[in-house]
Amino acid sequence: MGSTGATVGRLRDGAVQWLERVFFGGAEISLLSSPAFVAVLVLQTRSPDAVPIAGLLAIGFGSVALALFRAKTLDVGAWPRRGELATLPLRVGYFSALFLLSTVGVAAAATAAGSLWLALLGGIVQPLGLAAFPRAYRAVHGEPLQHTPGVDL
Repeated sequence: MGSTGATVGRLRDGAVQWLERVFFGGAEISLLSSPAFVAVLVLQTRSPDAVPIAGLLAIGFGSVALALFRAKTLDVGAWPRRGELATLPLRVGYFSALFLLSTVGVAAAATAAGSLWLALLGGIVQPLGLAAFPRAYRAVHGEPLQHTPGVDL
């Protein structure tokens, strides 16, 4: 019985750690995309049905994707620490442009095509753009600082 309890404890700890990663991924996307949220609020009147669908899927799927990328479950390259202030302008610009494309861009395409089904692409554009971020980061700042073992920022 002791091994069953230990297994359940490890599974619970792993699930909690996974939920924390997804939560912080969503927080990072939302915070760094704040300038784009203003533009989305202004531009949503052009595609009032498609923008919320594309935006929710972009944040949801982007949060999960960011958790997978930072945990190296899907290795797309080294990610900078969340607390790097020197790289904040790049991250805010990149994340904002990506969120704007994933919401307003996808919504505009869905409206032009006359199909709300295309708004589901917001959940694809955001993770694909996030997967490319390590390359953009390296092009501007070089290799990111790696985490100190046992310290997760």
